[in-house]
Parts: sequence; structure tokens; C-alpha cells
Amino acid sequence: MDLNSPQLKERALSYLTQDELYSIESMLGREPTPFELNMFAAMWSEHISYKSSTKWLEEMPVEGDDVFIPAGDENAGVIHINDELACVIKMESHNHPIAVDPRQGAVGVGNVNRDLITMGAEPVGQLNILRFGNPKEKHIQDMINAVIGALGSYSNNFGVPVVGGEILFDNSYNFNPLVNLMGVGIVRKERIIRAAFTEQGQYMILLGKKTSGRGVHGAGFASKALMKKGQMVPQSQVADPASGKILMDCIHEINEAGLIRGMQDIGAGGVLCAAAEMAFRGGKGVELRLHEMPLIREDIDALEVLLSQTQEQMLLAASEADFEKILQVAQRWGLECSQIGSVDDSDRIRIMEGSTLCGDLPVNLLVRGGGAPIYIRDMKERGKTPRVCSAEEVPMPGNLKDIARQIVSLPNIASRRWIYEQFDTMAGLSNMSSGYASDAGIVKINGHDQVLAMSVDGNSRYGRLEARKGAMIAVAEAARNIICSGGRPVALADCLNYGDPSDPYVYRDFAESVKGIGEVCRRMSIPVIAGNVSFHNLTHDGEDIASVIPTPVVGMVGLLDSYEDVMTVNFRNKGDMIFLIGRSDNDISSSEYLSVFHNVHESAAPKFDLEYEMKLQEVVSSVIKQRMVSSAHDVSLGGLFVALVECSLPGGLGFDVTSPAEIRGDAFLFGESQSRVVVSVTAEQETQFLDYMMETGIHFSALGHVTKEELRIDDISFGFISDYARDFEDALEHLLGD
Repeated sequence: MDLNSPQLKERALSYLTQDELYSIESMLGREPTPFELNMFAAMWSEHISYKSSTKWLEEMPVEGDDVFIPAGDENAGVIHINDELACVIKMESHNHPIAVDPRQGAVGVGNVNRDLITMGAEPVGQLNILRFGNPKEKHIQDMINAVIGALGSYSNNFGVPVVGGEILFDNSYNFNPLVNLMGVGIVRKERIIRAAFTEQGQYMILLGKKTSGRGVHGAGFASKALMKKGQMVPQSQVADPASGKILMDCIHEINEAGLIRGMQDIGAGGVLCAAAEMAFRGGKGVELRLHEMPLIREDIDALEVLLSQTQEQMLLAASEADFEKILQVAQRWGLECSQIGSVDDSDRIRIMEGSTLCGDLPVNLLVRGGGAPIYIRDMKERGKTPRVCSAEEVPMPGNLKDIARQIVSLPNIASRRWIYEQFDTMAGLSNMSSGYASDAGIVKINGHDQVLAMSVDGNSRYGRLEARKGAMIAVAEAARNIICSGGRPVALADCLNYGDPSDPYVYRDFAESVKGIGEVCRRMSIPVIAGNVSFHNLTHDGEDIASVIPTPVVGMVGLLDSYEDVMTVNFRNKGDMIFLIGRSDNDISSSEYLSVFHNVHESAAPKFDLEYEMKLQEVVSSVIKQRMVSSAHDVSLGGLFVALVECSLPGGLGFDVTSPAEIRGDAFLFGESQSRVVVSVTAEQETQFLDYMMETGIHFSALGHVTKEELRIDDISFGFISDYARDFEDALEHLLGD
């Protein structure tokens, strides 16, 4: 290729600002070649450099007693499990490609799995967090089915159980769907692999599939707004779960032999990004020889080879003496394996194609934490004062029974059974969430008593007008889910999805969300050990701009000492008492009820007090650990009525409850004020439970008791659980099924 062609320069400048070009020339002391400009364009993209978010992310708490490797040091965070094992956590977004080709969901799963594998871990659990537009529109339905099909196909064929997730719908996602993925893996501590080149003379080894030439400047594409017309889109990446599984097994064999000195996935930015980041972490330089890379076809040019985001491909560091051993293992697994360069002490990255020097740059200038820019952008507070909605501000429904029957079948509330039946929840035989449900996904650690609990949360409606409070609630609910499952929250990962960071309102929402997550994590002593930021989730259609509402999503991992400690949501026996720990209010702000039945789509976040939440979680944890309760379920989306139905459904039971006189019926049943947990208590447990709760100072109330199958509220029959089961279980399938 012509390394100095005007077209090559023009391509790079479409991803760089004029100020960034001046900065590059100033740092280099010369004008970069068009090829080198494309290297900067990829590495300085928002997607790779985090140039608009780094300054805020530095405020997150990253240290803690359970942290083994903190956030930012490697490609995924690591926490202690015991003296032998560690847990690796990763969270990714795959938003832009999905909007163009919904089948790209499979690629996102592969990316997360490989980030775990590069640390030496075996993936044991996956959680999918999905946001789509109006599910009643045909093109949205087609997109949902394609995304779920792609996610399920990759996960099932790769062999990683899907242990939980979220799917929510809002019109702001009509043109900008969000696909966030959380992966969790287990690794023996002595087999953890670092993503760094550490010694002069190490071989750079490319392992996996042949380079495809696809996904070039995918990082730049993910760092710009989508256009409804006329936008150049990178070639779709092709995911291959069978090859991904072979690659994982091959790497585990090589790692067990102690042959890997460093490793990184070939992701956004291609082999350039992997090589530059590994060199920077180790304080080394590299010479990368493109002509040594196996290609899927011969006509791929040098820049495409360098930046191709080829799936199922890894960059390894190994000693010269170990290369032949690695090659033999790779050949036995049927994988390509080539030495494509070497490590030196130059602190530079040199790109060679045959005898041609394509680029020669200081490594540090390319990477985050080195020369990549850091921006603190302008911010403006949104002019709207969040409206706190009490029940008295809207008309009282004529018939709460009708609302109750309808609310359980709303797209945002109905059972996700139809979706998760498309996923293998027992792959690898480590998942133990296939019995009665817990508020968190439960994963057994084979050969050990300990159990992992995992939860993902983030109701974006709560942060539409109050970004900070909405993010705080997301963290609190994730922790509450871990607590209600019997676990102890130990670490958090986040995925932060926003519009254009140059929009001062959007940027303030982002900054406030980060502050909110950080505040709760500091108070709860939960470190943030992994994360992802996805900006530019907006679409231009002429002069019209459609942007997502602020969507911070958090994933949390907890630990339990034994599977015997797992608590489930289901009511156990007719006659058991039902209690509510926490306080209900007349607040219906940002509830699904307010949005759907009163057409109020913008209001304040639900009532939330962090100090009260922490006390409540301590109390709930105690009553579970001391076996004073038989079930526990947090009150969240849809309110108390939906929580009670979810407790009743697994056993086909019902409930008979009484509402407090001081709270209006619709707020009591459907309001989403935070810090509430429904528990059931047997006759044998009741005295101990009551004595303990009286000492805590936390508000609690007796709601009623478990019935055989009828649902009664204030002596009025709301029907039978079998009626609600049909509405709840089948609604999404009727809406989305082919």
C-alpha cells in the first residue's frame, strides 16, 4: 500500500480533531506519516483511550480487602476467593455494532470471554444487560430476536452458563440499542497471566484464527454518533464460538505448562492496541512484523492487518526457548501460531511489512496513561427540577385489581422466561441457579464449598432527571440482591452508557453518575474493579438527534461460605407470615405504574436514603445468616405487588396482606421507593425474628400470610396465582415470539 497516500491521511483525520493533530506533531517533533496518523486515530479513539472519562473514573474506589488485582492494572479486575482461587470480573459494551447488525451480539460475548481467558481464568458465568426501544414495533422485535439469538448461540456453543441479566425497554433506545455483558471467571492464583511484555527478547506470538481484515477502525466507529444515512461502517466481525472454545482449551494447556509470560486479546484497535498496551505496561518496546501474520486472504493491506479486530485471536508473550513448545500445542489443537515480532528495550513500537518501515513511534504517546489526551468537558445542569410524585398528585384508579393484572404482563416487568430458555443455564455444570430463584445468580465453585453470587442492575428511568441518585440506586439494588441471596458483596463492575460527551448536559449526567457510584461504593466498602464507558449512543437523522437516556449499569459479585447459605425468593408454606423490612411511602416517582398508567415519563428518582439502605442490608443479612427467615426478595421494578407475585409463583402459592391506612393503595402496591425487602417467616422462626427486629431500629411490618393460591389484599380477592402465572410467564413470548 502507499503509506503516504492522501486517502490514508483523510481516513485518519476523520477520527482526530485538529487540536489532537497539533498535539501529535508537537509531541513527535515532526509530522507523522499518514500510516502513523491512523495508528493515533485508533489508539486515541474514545473507545480505547477513555479520553473523556478517565479523569472521572480515577475517583472510583478501587482498593479493598478482597481485591487481588485492582481496576486498570490489567484487562479485568481480580478478587480473592480463598488461598488458592481468585475470581476475574469483566464488563463490556457492544452497542454500536448491534445497531448496525444485531447478530453482532455474539461478538460481544466472545470479547468478554477472551478477556477472562487472557487472565488465565475459566469463564463460569455470563450476565446479559439489554436495552431496546418500543417492543411493540416490528423492527424492534426483529432486532431483539436477532440479538438474543446471537447471544444464546455463542454462549451455548462456547459452554458458559447465562446466570442472570436484565432487559428493559424505553423509546430512547429505538435507534440506539444497548448490549452490555458481564463475564465472571475462576483462576488459580499461581496461573494468573498479566497483560505485559516484561523482558527483552521475548517473542510476540499470535495465536488463533488467521487475521481477517475486518473491524478496521471499529474503535473509531464506536466513538462517533450513528448516522441513519451515508455512514461508512466497518465490516462486520464474525464470531465463531467453536473456535473460541478450542482457543480457550489450547491456552489453558499452554498456561498449565507455565509457558505464557503475558497475553492480551486482539480486540478494538487490533494487534496494534494489544502490542502497544502490553509494551507500555511492561516498560518495553516492540518490533511488530506484519508480514509474519497469517492472513485469511493475500490482498489485505498493511493498515488492515494492523488494525483488524479478528475474533478468536490472542497475542502472547513467551521466551524464545518456549516458542516451539507453544507451537506444538497449537498445532495439536489445529490453531494458527506465529511469531510476529519481538520485545526490546527501545520504548518504541516499530511496524514492519517485509523490509518496509510503516511506522515508528514512542509507545507511550499512543496509550491511555501515556500521551493519549484527557479531557474534562463543559457541563451544564439540566433546567428541569425533578418532580417528586406522591400518589395524591394523580387520580386514584377505579379498580386496583385491573392494574394488578395488567402490570405483571408489562414488557418491563413480565417474566424473562421465554428469553432465558434460549440460553444454556447449566453449561459446565457449575451453575446452581436452576432451582428456585434467588435475587442473584448463584454459581458453584467446583471442588470448594464457597459459592459466587452475581447481580446486574440499572433502572435508567431513575436517572433520567437525577443521574447521580439513579446511579446510587443501581449500586444499592445490586448489593441488596446479593444480600437477599445470602451473600456478602465484594466487588463491582460498571458499564456506563451515554450520548455525546461534547454535549454539556450529557457530560454532566455522566460525571454525576460516576460520583453516585463512587459514593455508594465508598460507604459500603465495595471496590470498583472493572468497567466500561460507552459514549456516542445517539443517532443523527438530518437535524434530528436521538440519544439514549443516561444508562449506568452495575454488575456485582458476592461470596457465600456454602451453598447451604443460599436464600431464595419463594414462599415455602401456606400459613407462613409475610413481613416487609423497610418502609413504604406514598412515593410513586419514576415507577412503571406512573409511566404506563398515568403517562408521566419524567419525574424524580424514587425515595432513597443511603444510610438507611446500609442499615437495612445489615439487618437483612443478619436474619438470613441466623436462619430467621425462609425467603427474601427485594422490592424493585413494579413495586411491592410484583415482588409478592414473584415470591408466590415458584410454589404456586398465594398471599393475604393488609395495606397501611396512611398510604394510598396504588402507592403501597406499585410504588418503587427503595430499601424494602419481603421476607417470609415460619411459626418456629417468628418469635426470634420479632425479638431481633424490635432491637434493630429498622422499620418493619407484618403484611399478612401465605395462602394456598388465592391473592387477597385488604379482604378483596385479586384472583388466583395461576391466573397471574399465565399473564406473567407468557407476556413476552406473545409479544416477541415468532
